[in-house]
Amino acid sequence: MPISQHIRFCIIALLIVGGSSVLLIRLFAIQVERHEEYAAKVPGTSEVKVRIPGVRGLIRDRFGRVLVDNVARYEMQFNLKEILDSYKEQIEIDNKGLAAINRKGEQKVELRKIPLRTFQFQSAGGLPRKRKEKDMVAIVSEVVFPRLEQIGLFKEFHAGDLQRHWRTHGGLVPYTYRDDLSFNEYAIAAEHSLDLPGVNVEARPLRRYVYNSLASHILGFVRQPDIKKVPAEERRQWEYYVPDDFGGDGIEATMNGYLQGKPGKRVLLKNEKGRVVDSKDESGRGIGEISYTAPKAGSDVWLSIDLRYQYIAEKALRKVGRGAAVVIAPTTYKTLINVAGRQEEHWIYAGDILAMASVPSYDPNKFIPSISEVDWKRYLDNDADPLINRALKDHAPGSTFKIPVALAGILNGADNEPFKCDGGMLFGKKFMKCWVHSKGYNHGTIFMREAIKYSCNGYFYRYGNKTGIRNIQQVAKWMGLGERSGIPLNNEDPGLVPNPEWKLAQGLGAWGESDTAQVSIGQGATEATPLQMAAVAAGVANRGICYKPKLVHKIVENGIERRREPVFRFDLTQEIPAGKIEICRRGMWDVVNANRGTGGRAHSELTQISGKTGTAQTGRKREGGENETNAWFISFAPYVQPKLAVCIMVENGQSGGGVGAPIAKQIIDEILLIEKTGIDPTVIPLREFEGTLDFVAHVSFDDDPTEAFVGEDDGDDGSAVAATPIPDQGHSLKRRLPSPTIRKTPDSRGSTKSRKVRQRIRTLDRWRGR
Repeated sequence: MPISQHIRFCIIALLIVGGSSVLLIRLFAIQVERHEEYAAKVPGTSEVKVRIPGVRGLIRDRFGRVLVDNVARYEMQFNLKEILDSYKEQIEIDNKGLAAINRKGEQKVELRKIPLRTFQFQSAGGLPRKRKEKDMVAIVSEVVFPRLEQIGLFKEFHAGDLQRHWRTHGGLVPYTYRDDLSFNEYAIAAEHSLDLPGVNVEARPLRRYVYNSLASHILGFVRQPDIKKVPAEERRQWEYYVPDDFGGDGIEATMNGYLQGKPGKRVLLKNEKGRVVDSKDESGRGIGEISYTAPKAGSDVWLSIDLRYQYIAEKALRKVGRGAAVVIAPTTYKTLINVAGRQEEHWIYAGDILAMASVPSYDPNKFIPSISEVDWKRYLDNDADPLINRALKDHAPGSTFKIPVALAGILNGADNEPFKCDGGMLFGKKFMKCWVHSKGYNHGTIFMREAIKYSCNGYFYRYGNKTGIRNIQQVAKWMGLGERSGIPLNNEDPGLVPNPEWKLAQGLGAWGESDTAQVSIGQGATEATPLQMAAVAAGVANRGICYKPKLVHKIVENGIERRREPVFRFDLTQEIPAGKIEICRRGMWDVVNANRGTGGRAHSELTQISGKTGTAQTGRKREGGENETNAWFISFAPYVQPKLAVCIMVENGQSGGGVGAPIAKQIIDEILLIEKTGIDPTVIPLREFEGTLDFVAHVSFDDDPTEAFVGEDDGDDGSAVAATPIPDQGHSLKRRLPSPTIRKTPDSRGSTKSRKVRQRIRTLDRWRGR
C-alpha cells in the first residue's frame, strides 16, 4: 500500500474513533450523569397498583353438598379519571382546530370547555348550598358511549348514579357500568378495549345460589360494598381499588369474615401518556403487567342442615301461605349417607338444625350482583313478607307452651294432684274458657298426662297458678325460652315469658292469677319462635337433656377443619325426676296416638310420632269477623330413640291439629323413609314462593293414609280467652329488613343522552374532516 493511502486511512480511522468517543461521552453525560435532570422534563412511565377482590368460600350442607358457589361474571368498568384525562386531550386538539377556523375569519366558533353541572347539597349546618362539578355523564357520553353503540355494547343506565360515583370516589374506585355481559359481549369488549380509554372488562366471581330459593332465609345474599366504610389508609394503598362483595343477609352476612377471600394484586405499567399498556407478548402475558398476585379463596362454611331434609321441609310447607318449619336433632346418633354410590356412616349431633324453612320465600340470585328496583319493590309490596325468616320470629305459642308449664309444675309437686276443667275458670268478673266450652262439655277432673292429650285450658289455668309464675319462668329459661338461641343469623327474636316485673315496667299494673293463667296456655304477651319451640320438643325427646340449636357444622380453611361442637344447655333431670319427664313424653304420645288426642292427624304407620298441638290467638280479625289464629305443632320421633324434633307454625291457620300436625307428619315420614330405604329424593332448584294471606282451615297430602283419622282438635274459635289483660306484642314483621344493592332503573339522561351525543359527534366530525 502506498504511503499516502496509508496516511489517509489512519486519519479516517482516527476521526471515526474520535467522533465515536465524543458521542459516547456525550451520551454518558446525558443518560447517566444528567439522567434525573432530563427525566424530570419528559413525562415517563409509572406503575399502577390494582386491587383484585378475593374469592368467597363455598357454603355447603353438613355432608359437603354445595349450596352456594361462584361462577364467572363479566363486567365492564370505567376508570372515570382516565376518561376525563382522555377528554381533556381531545379538547386541547379540538380547540387548536377551532382556533385555526377563528383566525381565518370564516366564522366565529366557540372553543370547547369541560362541561359542568350544579350540585345542590346541604352544609354541615343544614343550609342549602350549590357548587359546580365536572359533568362526568356528558364526558363519558361523548368519549365512550358512541363507540360502545358501534360495537353493540351500549345499554341504558342511571346517569345519577354515575355522577354520584364520580363525586364520591373520583378515579380511585372503578364505576361498574355493566355487570351482565355475556361471554360473547365480554370477548367483543376485550377485543376493542384499546379503542376505549378508561374502559376495562373484567371476569370476576359471581355468587350463585345453586338451588334458587331453597334455604334462602338461611343463606341470605351478598351485596356490593359501601366504599365509605373502607378505611382511608386501606384505599390509599391502591391506585385502582376494586372492592370485595360482602354478605348482606343470612349466613353470607354473619359468616362474612370466614367466607371472604384475601385480595390479590396486579401491578400495571402506564405509558408516558398516562394510559395502561395493554399489549401482549408472544406468550400471551401482558407486557404492561409488571407483577400479579392471585387472590385467595375464603373458607368454606359447612352448615348443619341436610340438603335432602331442607328440600322435604320446604316442599311440605308450601301447602300453606305463611309459616315456618324447624327440624332439630334431639340426640347424637349415627346415620348412613350415600357417597359416590356407597353408604358411609356419619354422626348427627344433638342440637344440630337439620332443616329450617320459611314461606313465602325469595330467590337470592335476584340480588346478584344487584337487585332491580322492580324486583325489590315487588318483595316489599308483598303483604306476605317473603324476606322475613318466620322460623326466628316470635308469636304467641299457644298450647305448645303447656309442655314447659307441665314440667315446671313438677318442681313443686303440682303434677301430683288432679285439677278440674269446668269448661274454664272465673278470674274476678272474667271467665276464661277452655276450648271445649263452646262444644257443650268439659274435660272433667284430670291429671297432667290427660291434660296434655286433651290440651285442656281449664286444667292448665289451675295447674299454672298452683305451679307459680317463678317456676314457669325457671323451666322456660332452662329450655331456652325468652332468649336468643345464638345461631349465626341476624334478626332473631328473643321471645318473651312475661312476669310481674315486666308487667309493672309496661305500666299494666300488678300481676294476678289471670296473668299466670294466660302464660300457662301460651297466650297474652307470651311469645316464642318456632326455633325455640323445636328446641323444647328436642329437650323433651332427649328425656330432659337440652342442647342449644346449632347451625354451623364446621369451617374448612386450606384443608384444615374446625368443627363446631354441640353446646349443652341444661339437664332437667338435675331438678326434675326422669320418671316425671317420661309422663310428659307419654302425654305427647297420647296427643297423636290415643283416642281423643288433639294431634291425631300426625299419626304415622312408619314410626311413632309424639307431639303437642297449639292454636294461638293473634288479636286480629279475619274477613268474616272471627278471631285470627296461628296454628302450632311440636313433635318428635321415633319415641324410643328419637332422631327428629319438629316444630310447625302456620299463620292464619285454624288449628294445630288440623294444619300443623299433617305437615309435621309429612316431613318426619319422608325423612325417616330415607333412613329406612337409603333412597335419596331428587333435589331440584325451587322457584321462589310468593305466599298468600289466606286462611288455612286444614292441610292434607294426597297420599296420606291417615286422612280418614278422626280425633279431637284444639281448634280455638276465639272463645278460649274472653279477654286479654296483657296484649300480644304484635311485632311488625317488616322491621329490620336486609339492605341489598339496588340496581336503579335508567333515568332520563341515561336513556336519551346517547342520541344527543351522536348529534354532537357528527358536528365535530364535520370540521375535523372525518
